[in-house]
Amino acid sequence: MKSKLEDLKARRSQLIARARSAEAQSKVQNAMSALDVMDPTSDLSRFEQRIKQEEALVQGRAEAQATTLEDQFDELEEVGHQSEIEARLAALKNK
Repeated sequence: MKSKLEDLKARRSQLIARARSAEAQSKVQNAMSALDVMDPTSDLSRFEQRIKQEEALVQGRAEAQATTLEDQFDELEEVGHQSEIEARLAALKNK
């Protein structure tokens, strides 16, 4: 019975070691597949993509900050004036 227990513990240890080894190999393979050795521009492409994302983010923030509350009120007033002009024009047409 003790020998079976020892045998099971040894098998369990081997399986754990094999599982960890397989996981490590998987991580290495994933890392290697992410790097394209044949394409030296792959790093440059990823760098360029990150820069484009940062530029887009900065531009979006600038656009969001450009429209202040005063600008929005000015825009509403302009729309109000246009509505008033259209109402007067309609009244003139009805006469």
